[in-house]
Amino acid sequence: MGSSSSKGARTAVGAAVTRKYPSRVSPVTQPPASPARPQQDPVQSPTQQPQGKRDSAIDLDGSDPQYAASLRALGAVQLNPLSTFHHSQSQNQSQSTAPGERQFPDPASNPAIQILLARDRLAAEAEREFTEVGRKSHAGRQFLDIFTIRQVLMLRDEKMVKPEEIERRMGLRPGVVRRLGKKGIVGLAGHLGG
Repeated sequence: MGSSSSKGARTAVGAAVTRKYPSRVSPVTQPPASPARPQQDPVQSPTQQPQGKRDSAIDLDGSDPQYAASLRALGAVQLNPLSTFHHSQSQNQSQSTAPGERQFPDPASNPAIQILLARDRLAAEAEREFTEVGRKSHAGRQFLDIFTIRQVLMLRDEKMVKPEEIERRMGLRPGVVRRLGKKGIVGLAGHLGG
């Protein structure tokens, strides 16, 4: 048992000593020889800003056969159909704001922001309802904790108490029990299907 593990270690040590590495670069990994390019290369000048007119750099790119072959191999640009941002929107936004000013999407059309706003609104309503419980002007509760929901379901499904009676007994707003759905849609775990 011990001897087999030491054999592997010896083989690994021996292999490291006798291993030979290539002395030159293989022809597959060498870059292809390219014709001499002019001194000014538009691809390598990141400070050049896009302009609305055609200049010599564009003509230079158009006359390069390797560049044209690369573009043909890539093919036409495929727009992402799931993208909601379009070129016309970017033009409208760039005209309406000053350079260097950050652009943000409209919060009214952003679903994530709408969810957060709805959550904040519901939390504020639940807090207001909690502070009004016990007052004569209180119309009844509509935000229920899990214990109250369990009690409502037991009264409705097992003791066959009418929804209006449950709402009156428990101080719930009219219609809250009906919003839980019919028997079998929402029920107590372990009591469903019976």
